Parts: sequence; C-alpha cells; structure tokens
Amino acid sequence: FADRGTVIGGAHTPCLVDTWGQRTRGTAMVLLDVESIKSMAPGRFFRDHKGPINSLDFHHSEDVMVTVGDDDALHLYRTNTGVLLKTLYSKKYGCSCVTFTHASQAVVYASKVKAASKDPKKDHALRYHSLHDNTYLRYFVGHTDQVVSVSMSAKTDQFLSAAQDKTVRLWDLRTNACSGVVQCRTTPSVAYDLQGLIFAAATDDGEVKLYDARGYDKGPFTTFAIGTKDSATGNKPRVTCAKFSPDGELLLMVAGGTMYILNAFEGNEVMRINVGGETGGMGQGKDAAGETGNNLEACWTPDGQYVLSGGADSRVHVWSVKTGGKVAVWGARHAGIPSSVRFAPGMMLAASGCTEGGCALWIPQAPSIG
Repeated sequence: FADRGTVIGGAHTPCLVDTWGQRTRGTAMVLLDVESIKSMAPGRFFRDHKGPINSLDFHHSEDVMVTVGDDDALHLYRTNTGVLLKTLYSKKYGCSCVTFTHASQAVVYASKVKAASKDPKKDHALRYHSLHDNTYLRYFVGHTDQVVSVSMSAKTDQFLSAAQDKTVRLWDLRTNACSGVVQCRTTPSVAYDLQGLIFAAATDDGEVKLYDARGYDKGPFTTFAIGTKDSATGNKPRVTCAKFSPDGELLLMVAGGTMYILNAFEGNEVMRINVGGETGGMGQGKDAAGETGNNLEACWTPDGQYVLSGGADSRVHVWSVKTGGKVAVWGARHAGIPSSVRFAPGMMLAASGCTEGGCALWIPQAPSIG
C-alpha cells in the first residue's frame, strides 16, 4: 500500500484494516472523530481510467461506486470488497457528471463530446443508463452546451441539470420531456437538499438562489451573495460546486478556488477557505485542476462536521466546520490533482478521483497495538 508521503498508484492495493467498507445500516449517520479522519489512508487504488476522472458517486444505500472519465469509460466498483465489477463505454458522446438514481444499477450522466455535430441538443443530451444490461432507458434532450452539474432528488424521480447554455433544467426519470427551465446569467451549478424539497441554483456570478422544488416557477424565495469582487476585473467568482449539508442547515460552495459555507436559512457566511492558497496553488479557479478544466469538487462527511477537497498539492485536505481549521492532510498523494471527492453515505469510506485517472478509496487505519 502507499505509505504516507508517497504517490498512490499502480495495482490494486490491499486493505489496511479488517473492517473494510462496513456500512452503518439503520442509523441516520456515521459519527467521525478527528483521530479517525487523520488516520484515513488508501485501502484500494484503481488505475482503470486512461484519462482524467471527471466525476464519481456512491449509491446512497448499496455498497457500489461509479466513476466516469474523459476516456469515455464508466467503471462500477463494489466498495465493501474494493473490486471492479463492470466497465462500460460511451464512446460517441462521452460521459460526465454521473449520479446514481435510486436504483444501484442505474445512473444518469451528461455527455462530454470531443467534436461537435450539427445538432447541439443531441450532443449535450443526458442519458439514463441501466448498468445491469448496458441499455439506455431514456434520453433527456434540451441543453445546447456542455452540462456541468447534475443533482438527483433523494426522495423522488426528479433531477436537475445545469449547463454552459446558462440554463437549469428540471427532469423526471419517468418521461423524456423537460419539466421546467430556469434562465441564468452565467454557467450555473445546482444542488438538491437531502429532503428533495429545496434546490440551490447559482444563477449569476457571486450569488446563489434557493427555490421550492414544488413551486420553482414562482421564482426563488431567497438569494444569497457569495464572495467579494475581484479587484482587477470587478467580477464576483462563479460557483462551480454547491452541496447542502446532511441536515440541510448549511450550504457548501466552491467559487474561484475558494470554499464558502453559508447558513442555508439566513445566508450569512460561516466559513471561507482559500483552497488553492492553502494547498500550494494560486487559488484562481481551475489552477488546482490543471489543464483538464475539471473544476475542484468539495464534499461533506456524513455527519456534516467536516468538509473535504482536493488540493493543488495532489492531496486530499479536510477542514472542521465547527472551527474552520484544517484537521488533516491525507498523507498519500495522487499522481494528478484529486478534482473529484466524495464521502460514502453511512460509511467510514471516502473516494477521490484525479486528473491522471487514478481513484483511491480511503478508510481509517487500525490503531497500532503495543
């Protein structure tokens, strides 16, 4: 396995602890402490992608994870054993922004075409893909430019997509027709809360709007300001990642290389972290993600007490939401930048995917004996 301070890579690595991937079933969340967070190390490392990993996702209740990359490949893994289950391809249209539906063998993902055709709507359609028999169950056509964000409702068959055509679209897995459109002033980012009742949409630079998912057509019920104007350009940063905390009380966003945490009710800023500056980068948007243009992702731990992000130093960094201080830098580093990070629901397990195609599954190390 990869020792602390070394680059993680190569063949699948062995488990570090016997309690590999145990899920806390029947409980609301897994409680983490600082020592567990600090001890996280790679239990498995996969080098199945031949290009940057652009997104990954854990299923909310089953022990599976999916990754998609710029190599047009989709890989499905069994997380409790660390085994690659299946590899599928979307060669013609590519794949990005993958998310599980409620079924553990079905995903929705966006296209990522390398050469545009004469039909932009077809180029940028979303696909509902059955992994069980490798069939497309439905296509969702409407966006005319690259989709950059997809969020599935935790309670219904509805999902959201946001694209560079400056629109947010609402969909339902049961029909091809678009349920609604929100016009934006910039490339937006979207996120449902875990109750599926509210969604956040970053519709303009330096702001995020909250909508009632059942009455979005009435407009946002509140708008929050994010960040400060750049002294050179006079512009506020664009939000490229948005996620509600597990309890719905906080909203995490990444904008311009900085993580912001806001109170989801009042909109006041709780914490601000210059990820690029704190992890060896310049802190200017995509610099930490290198030439791939894959914006950095941040995520919550299942208990909402910590946030994770990849860094310009090719490592995963963890901050305390309570104190705002950094509590851990996971010792092993990727060959590239870990631009995709995710913590598994109800498990002591996290994943990071990097711009060089590597994916690590992180678990706490067993305490030393003696």
